[in-house]
Amino acid sequence: MVSWKGIYFILTLFWGSFFGSIFMLSPFLPLMFVNPSWYRWINNRLVATWLTLPVALLETMFGVKVIITGDAFVPGERSVIIMNHRTRMDWMFLWNCLMRYSYLRLEKICLKASLKGVPGFENSKSRSNAFAEKNGLQKYEYVLHPRTTGFTFVVDR
Repeated sequence: MVSWKGIYFILTLFWGSFFGSIFMLSPFLPLMFVNPSWYRWINNRLVATWLTLPVALLETMFGVKVIITGDAFVPGERSVIIMNHRTRMDWMFLWNCLMRYSYLRLEKICLKASLKGVPGFENSKSRSNAFAEKNGLQKYEYVLHPRTTGFTFVVDR
């Protein structure tokens, strides 16, 4: 059965992105060539403003309740958030967390280059299971074994 809430959610995000790009972001494109730092400053705030839309829709339409546990963000200090995705919606839940701390405009995402072309999870899962067998580790059902090279690089910088 088709969820009308889901269709409304997807259409609202699509049209919001489409018209937001045209009417909010494109007027500032010339500024990118004149003063790139101002363009980036404005662009970060406009995108953060747009990111409140999916957060608001998740909380009002679908009743998503976000409970934040663990160490709090320290203002002025860099933080690394590690996410091992179970769904493609995880980003939106991260936005809920970042919005509560007013950090939406500061979000930067690092992905492995190999993830650009990965249409599915199965190939990565089989590689993770082979790694687990080789190293005597438990095989996971919904997550992959972490790879530490990229993580170490990000944290050390």
